[in-house]
Amino acid sequence: MDCKIIDQLQHAFVDGELDVVNANAFAQHLASCPACATKLEALSSLKQQIKTQTTRHAVPLGLYDKISRAANNTAGMHSSKTWLPLKWGGAGAGVALAACLLFLMVMQPGQQYMLQQELITSHIRSMQDGHLTDVISTDQHTVKPWFNGRLDISPPVVNLASTGFPLIGGRLDYIDHHNAAVLVYRHNAHIINLFIWPSASSYIGAGSTAAQQGYSMRHWADKDLQFWAVSDVNPAALTDFESQYRNPTIK
Repeated sequence: MDCKIIDQLQHAFVDGELDVVNANAFAQHLASCPACATKLEALSSLKQQIKTQTTRHAVPLGLYDKISRAANNTAGMHSSKTWLPLKWGGAGAGVALAACLLFLMVMQPGQQYMLQQELITSHIRSMQDGHLTDVISTDQHTVKPWFNGRLDISPPVVNLASTGFPLIGGRLDYIDHHNAAVLVYRHNAHIINLFIWPSASSYIGAGSTAAQQGYSMRHWADKDLQFWAVSDVNPAALTDFESQYRNPTIK
């Protein structure tokens, strides 16, 4: 196994989902690769934190009654001449919608936390020697073509040196079960990693800020791509970076 395959199988290994042959091969690789062993240790620690620290939301009293009333109201919208199966279909749709909303309400915080932790781990790992860039250049016309053939997306690459965020280069990464492009920028003595991968839907979303373990994160969506900027700069600087990146004065 090489390091790329290890990256893809590490979640299954930690969860005990690998078969004996792959688990043994995985363990043999870890014994000879300190970088992968460190990454797995960070993932194991993250999963343990999620189990012990993630907030669990109790279902509010009366929610099931509200779902039931919503389903009945949906069914009642059909006329008395509507076929009975259609009425049940309407009620089922109401229940399904309410259940989906409930699932998102309960599960999303933990999933978001896990993604943010994965991004921070990748950001920290990139600071190790030889991990920051696969292609080193301040020229966007060199960095952007480098991703051709390596990813199914074409990440927007701009050099923001004139606004205090010079481009350093780029690399490949694997985040949230996606191959991702990473653009690397510098702001004074700080590194900004901008992770880019395909979005589940096509829309343009406003940016949002998060912070964990002393790191700032900025997330936004633009059409068929989503973006996560991670750095130890202050949140205001990262918000400024997003603004400059999304509205560059020079392409």
